[in-house]
Amino acid sequence: MSYSSRPIPSHIRPPSVSAGSKPSTQSSVLQARINEKKDELENLKQLRDLSAGLAGQMEQLEERLATLANGTEAIAAVLSNWHNVLRAIHMASSMLGHQLL
Repeated sequence: MSYSSRPIPSHIRPPSVSAGSKPSTQSSVLQARINEKKDELENLKQLRDLSAGLAGQMEQLEERLATLANGTEAIAAVLSNWHNVLRAIHMASSMLGHQLL
């Protein structure tokens, strides 16, 4: 197996330290990068916390919707039987009317 002697692209290579580079410049660049990563971590923690809060609210909403659905089914059952109630009242009142005559 032969390896190519092509140069590695600059975006893949780690930055080289030239003889003229100051160590303080490198450390300030590294410190800036560390600070950026710390900020990014803090933002990710906030996102995690907000996402957990949103998930909790969605669970509460799910429970409330289940309760609402059960209540709606109960109301539908009462309304579907309401005509039977009215018919029974009508029959009872008409029988009373015939008995009174």
